[in-house]
Amino acid sequence: MPTSTYSHIGTVCRFLIETRPESFLDVGLGNGKMGFIARDLLDVMLGERYHRRDWKVKLDGIEVFEDYIQDHQKAIYDEIFIGNAIEVIDKLGQYDMVYIGDVLEHFEKSDGWTMLDKIAAHSKKHMIVSLPLGEKWTQPPIYGNPYEEHKSFWSADEFEPFSSANELLDFPGIGPYGTFLIERDNYIHHRARELATALLDAGRGEDALDLLVGTVKNLPADLMTEYVVVDMLLNLKRIKDAEDRLTAASDIFPDEAIIKEHLEKLRSLPRTN
Repeated sequence: MPTSTYSHIGTVCRFLIETRPESFLDVGLGNGKMGFIARDLLDVMLGERYHRRDWKVKLDGIEVFEDYIQDHQKAIYDEIFIGNAIEVIDKLGQYDMVYIGDVLEHFEKSDGWTMLDKIAAHSKKHMIVSLPLGEKWTQPPIYGNPYEEHKSFWSADEFEPFSSANELLDFPGIGPYGTFLIERDNYIHHRARELATALLDAGRGEDALDLLVGTVKNLPADLMTEYVVVDMLLNLKRIKDAEDRLTAASDIFPDEAIIKEHLEKLRSLPRTN
């Protein structure tokens, strides 16, 4: 719908206060509720800039259904891009925060994950995802908008592995509604591990390793990712490379005693490289 539940507004405000983004992309802006909240909170309240001429936060939006856009959204957003977000976002730059609210359920599931991947690519720091959870949140096309149909169902379990904070609100008779704060780097690490593991399971070990290492090479180190890389190297019988990777991880995470235990075991194995 061009609007959504009001129940998660406090959660979104809390996440914005914690992250203080200086640029914000609203994917699926609809009637512009979250854009107004972001502008009012970040520029007016926290920035003490109530005049449009003084606003400093870059606030853009994407909307697939042009008929939703009226003068009030144009007064709040700097730019509004019309079209399917999965295509439009490719033409945009990066933002401190990308918000996608009540949108993923309108995509087929695979396209929803592609959308999240693209959001991560266009986020400098954080993402916020708000959406209904479970299979009772059904909706046909309404408002004369064919894009309003719900095409996929999502669960909290799919977001919890990479979200740093979340709030689930229960709607009796329908199910939970979730809002998730996601650090961009955590998301990319998680997705890279997931996609690389799928390649490994398909017997493409070298491709899996190349994908994982290549995807995360410019990101801050993640302990779980390091363990997965080491496991892949061991699977490929590259014992010395696994030891070197684990030694580097030990320097990055000096308080992780279990790394030293793994190193001792590795050093006792025969070398093939």
